[in-house]
Formats: sequence, structure tokens, C-alpha cells
Amino acid sequence: MNKRGHKRGILREARTVVTLTVAAALGSAMGLGFAQAQTGQPTRVLLQADTVTYDSDTGLVTAEGHVEIADQTRTLLADRVTYNENSDSVTANGNVSLQDGTGNVAFADQVELREGLREGALQGFAALIGKTGRLAASSGERREGRFTIARGAVFTPCTLCQEDGERMPLWQIRAARVIHDQMEKEIYFEDAAFEFLGVPLLFLPFFSQADPTITHKSGFLLPDVGTIGSIGSFIKIPYYLSLSPSRDLTLDPFITTQGGTVMQAEYRERWGAGGLWLQGTVGYDGNARSSGESAWMSSLFGSARIPLNDNWRAGFDVQLASNKTYLKRYELSYLDRLTSDVFADNIQGRSRFGATGYFFQSLRASDVVSQIPVAVPLLEYNYIPEDKVFGGRLRADTSALYMNRDVGTDMLRGSIDADWRRPFTTNDGQIITFEVFGRGDVYHLENATFSAPSATKNSETIGRALGYSMLEWRYPFVSETSFRDTNFVIEPIAQMIVASGGGNARGLPNEDSTAFEFDVTNLFSPNPSPGLDLWTGGPRSNVGVRATALMPNGSVEATFGEQFRYTTDSSLPTGLRLNNDSSDLVGQFKVEFPNISLTHQFNIDPDDGTIRRNEVYLRAKFGRSLVNLSYVKLPQSAADPTLGEQEQINLNTTLLVYRNWGIFGDARRDLATGQMLESSIGITYDDECFVASLGFHRRNTATLNLKPASSVIFRIGLKTGYTGG
Repeated sequence: MNKRGHKRGILREARTVVTLTVAAALGSAMGLGFAQAQTGQPTRVLLQADTVTYDSDTGLVTAEGHVEIADQTRTLLADRVTYNENSDSVTANGNVSLQDGTGNVAFADQVELREGLREGALQGFAALIGKTGRLAASSGERREGRFTIARGAVFTPCTLCQEDGERMPLWQIRAARVIHDQMEKEIYFEDAAFEFLGVPLLFLPFFSQADPTITHKSGFLLPDVGTIGSIGSFIKIPYYLSLSPSRDLTLDPFITTQGGTVMQAEYRERWGAGGLWLQGTVGYDGNARSSGESAWMSSLFGSARIPLNDNWRAGFDVQLASNKTYLKRYELSYLDRLTSDVFADNIQGRSRFGATGYFFQSLRASDVVSQIPVAVPLLEYNYIPEDKVFGGRLRADTSALYMNRDVGTDMLRGSIDADWRRPFTTNDGQIITFEVFGRGDVYHLENATFSAPSATKNSETIGRALGYSMLEWRYPFVSETSFRDTNFVIEPIAQMIVASGGGNARGLPNEDSTAFEFDVTNLFSPNPSPGLDLWTGGPRSNVGVRATALMPNGSVEATFGEQFRYTTDSSLPTGLRLNNDSSDLVGQFKVEFPNISLTHQFNIDPDDGTIRRNEVYLRAKFGRSLVNLSYVKLPQSAADPTLGEQEQINLNTTLLVYRNWGIFGDARRDLATGQMLESSIGITYDDECFVASLGFHRRNTATLNLKPASSVIFRIGLKTGYTGG
């Protein structure tokens, strides 16, 4: 008996076994299998066609004319689909295509499946994989229900140019056979050639890669090659190991002609609320003995955050190098001071307890290793009640620190303070804030005269009590305008501070405030010193004004002010001008928009108008072009005292020149000495399937036995075009 029905837009929920079998078989054959029905869970499948016939005598189900078979995530289209129940075979003809839920699409002129739908043949097979990936083959076949074999295949992740005469992708893989193992999720290429702009560059008899459903897979990455003046020519051949969805390891041999061999390893792991990252290197250079260095070299960088429970966590940060020139010699890092720490802390509400140990390493030629301290432990507890206290915010802090040196002053410090702050707002918008602060410190010093020659004793205990009260007044004026929805805010600010004077007793070392800078960022701070050791006391007033223009897409802000002191304090560093009647005039100008940001900070000597401190930072980004420019002029006391006065200009830029071609460059120049410190320039190409760069770098500075050097580095990368979660 023949049963014929004309079906357009009919949704069948019952007896979908035939339709599911056809869809699953065809999808599996083309590498994009349909979801299978689970026991007890009805699967909804849409079957549409101009005509659908079922011959119960022959067991043939035939759908013809605009055939569409779809479930919730996949859609199969064909001109004609036939299923033979007796032979358990499927045939699809004419414009066969299958699209899955991720956007991948497979095409074929004809698909035939037999022998339990595990074997079959495909004619004119092609597929769109991911956003741009393309696979095409003259023919294909299906084996054992898991292998799809394409013959005469070409694969590329590149978008084909739509302009006339420019249909060739940038790069592609042409292979005699491509085998896709759906069970192992691996694609194998036999007799393959990598072609760049249609020209074969590399022939491989066999290689494999993960299929698009795999987001991480072990294998070799493309190498870096080049030359560095201090080590000669080199090649890096990284190998990536995927250990699990949340763990991976990269091994990167670094082979040089004049600097021996370095093995780099990077391990990464993520877990619920933390993670681990370690990057270590071990190198051997037999030529290093001639310069007095060890033949073996090593480094370790990393970080970890380990949650212990809802409130406690532990972690560490590590930066270590075996000698002072190793990192720069192989261009692994340009840091010259390294900091390592290990900590544990507990956070409850707004309060925190922390225990930390610090280890410091200097790679500067001028630093003496034996005088660098080890800070173990640093204990801190910060208490901030959730509720207001007397209508204001209360904060209490306690800390204990022990610093030990092989040569120099050892220090044990304990500190406790409390701070209460309450703002008031008047009916006309004035903001009046009252704040009181008190702190007590106890120091025990050994070999005190090493750091403080004025100390009265070489071993002594010093205590001090400090405090201040502050009254602050702000009066913001807001002006609404019709000019492009811009609002202007002008806010005069004045503070009166009454603080205990002195506080910096003879013999007290300054360990945590040596790089103290007075500028607009701490102008309105009652105690602008960044640490505990240096106290900026005495009665004083801070006055200034802040003006802001708020626009729909950004803002412009300017701040200007000065500090006036009513008593002098000779214990403060003279370069700060905080021991004079008036400080520098300090200011800041900021522009913030989506594509550009500019910050200008300056200190002006009020006596003669000299700009003592000047910093300009510009960042602009337009599409793939980026410019970072900075100019820094710092007086000796405002930066690390060992560096003296500084004046530098730095430029870092990447500019898109034409289509996917760009240039990049860096430059750092010491204007005080007229010396170029380092520079680089290069060319880059970056599109959806290929990235390459060729760069030249010159380091003009010398450190110990490391002379100025130049390097040329070539990097290349092939993008798969796949996206995955």
C-alpha cells in the first residue's frame, strides 16, 4: 500500500524514527551529526517537502522538492532524500547542505549511506567551518561510522576576496586525502602542501590537527627566529601541551649560536576563584665562564591565588633571576628590580587581616645585594565597621613589620591608628567634612647609624604619637548648557589641617617613603606621605579649584592648587618644598574620550615660575592604530634618589598603513644626557587567518658585562579561524 501526503510546515512529534534516522545519518556523514533522541524524551523534528511518499511494500520513504529536515539546532536541505528501511540506506541528491547550531555548514552534490548507515560515499563535498574556514574536496566517503575521508581536498581559514581576479586565499593547505575522525575529534592530512598566495612553501607527508569542536590541543606552535647581538642567531620552537580544559603547559626551547641554549616552560591552571601561573627558564652557556659568569642560568616568574574557604585565601608572586644580566641578555624581561611575596589574608565585610613576606632582588649594578632587606613578616589588620559610628566612617589599622639585612639597619616596627571622618551637606550644596586621626608607632632598631648617621644610639627603641584634625570645605557649582549636552562643574576646595609637628625623630629610618612625590594627586590628603615612616605634620592649609566639563562621550578636567604651611619642618626632604612657607603650585589636566586620553601633571616653583616636575601621558587609539606618548621630568627627590634627576621621552606606536599592513615602533630617550636608551621599528601584517611581524630592536645602555646590542626578530602565526567556548 502506498501512502502519499503533501507536507509543507508540518511538525511531527510522534513516530519520528524514520526522520531522525535520515537526519542523523546524513549529518554524521557530513561531519555535523543531529542530536539523538534520549530515552523517554520526545524529540521535535520538522520535516518539510513539496511531496512526501511512503511505500510500505518496498519500505521506501521519499521526500522531494525543497526538502527540509530540522531539529532545534540543525537544518538539512536537499532536493530529494530517500530512505530504504529494508536495506537501511539513505540517499540525498541535489544541493545537499547541513547547518549546525554554531553556524558550520557542509555541502555535497550527493550523499549515499549503506551497511547500517556506517559506510557511504559523498560527491562534490565542501564545508564552511567557523566564521571563515573552508574545506572542499572532489569526493569523499564515510567509513565505520566515524571516519569522513575527503580526496583532493583544500582547506583554508581565510576569507576569499570578492574582488574580480582576487579569489585566491592568503594561505591554504592542499592535501591528497583529509581524514576526519569524529570519535577522536582529529583531522589528518596526507601528502599536504602549505600554499602561500598559491605558491607551495612547505610539503609534509603527514600531519594532524584538532577538529573545530576542540578549543585546545597539544602540538607544535610556529617558531620565532632572529638574531640578538649578545647571543647571535636564535630559533624558538614552542610545543603546547593541553593537560585538561583548565591546565596547559608550553615548552619553548631557545637555541642560539653564541649564547648556548635556554629551555623555557610556562604552566597555567585555573580553578573556581583562583589560579596559578609559572614561567621558568633554565639555560646553559659554556662561553659565559670566560667573562666570570656561571655557565648555568635560570629565572622564575609566576603568581598564584588559592582560595581556602569563603573568607581565607593564600597566594604568592615570584620574580627571580640567577644573575643581573641574564634576563636582558636573552630579552626575557627588562625589569631591573624584582619583588617576590607570599601571603595569606582573611576578608570579612569591609575588614581585612593579612600576613605577607617580601623578598627583593636588584639587577642594578649600583645596588649592593647585602643591603637589600627581607621583610618577614608584615602583619596588617584593617577594621572598618559596616555601620556608621557617630554618623561618620570609622577605620582602625594595626600593623607589625620586621625588616632584616645582612649589612645595614634591622628594623622592627609596630603601629596602630584610628581615623574618623564625617561629611555634612548644607541646603545650598556646600560640602563640609570633619576628620580626626591618631596614630602610635614603636620602632626597635639594630645598627641604626648605618641608615641614619644622626642616630643617638646604634641600638635603640623609639616611640612616637602622631595625629591631626582636618576641616574641609567644597562648594561645587553646576552649569547646564545647551551646547552639545555639556555640563560644567567648578568646585573650589579648601582644607585646614592641625597636625602634630615633628614626628621624624633623629635615628628613625625611612624605608617606605623614599620615593615620595608631592603633586595634585595627594594635595588634598591630610597626610600625603605614602608610607608610615615619614610623617608630614604641622599646621597647614590646602587650597585649590577643580573644573570639569562633562560631555556625552567624555570629559575634560583641570585641577590646580597649593599648600601653605604655618611652621617649618627641617626633617622633611628639602626637594619636596614642604618645609617652606608654601609648596609648589601643582596642577593636572585630563582629557578622557573613547579614542583618546591625555593627562598632564606639573609642579611649578612659585618663586621663579620654573617647572620643577612635568609629566605628559597621551594615549590614542583609532581602529587598529595605537599611539602611546609620554614625557617625564622628575626632580631628584621626587623619584628614586639613586637615579637623580630624570627627563625622558617615550614613544610606543602601532600604525595601520594600508589594509592589513602596519608599522610599529618604540623609542626611549634620556633628554637630560641626550642619549637614546632603546629603540625599535618593524612591519606587521595581520588579517583573519595570518599574522607576521619583522622587527629591529636596539638597546643602547650597558650593564655590567652586558654591552649595547641590537636584535632582529621574525614572528609568524597561522590563525585557524575557529571559535569555541
